[in-house]
Amino acid sequence: MFLILGSTLCEGGEAMCGQVTAAHTCASMDCPPFMYIRAHQNYPCDCFKIEKLPHKTKIWYHIETSKGEYGYILDDDCWAEVPKCKK
Repeated sequence: MFLILGSTLCEGGEAMCGQVTAAHTCASMDCPPFMYIRAHQNYPCDCFKIEKLPHKTKIWYHIETSKGEYGYILDDDCWAEVPKCKK
């Protein structure tokens, strides 16, 4: 039973943000935000990407917004248990 549950969780999940945060058009601070995500609301999330910067590493979650658009949010403000995105 745990094996079935574990494989289901890895196919996708939900991201939850503790505060209002911006959704960006790509997984980088160089990409502009296009909308703001509400705090304490779940958003469908399928994977995460890693952005390596000179002095730190950022994790970006790929989400579907409440408007049906896709974007990226930072793990500084949000959390999800999803696999790494395939290239």
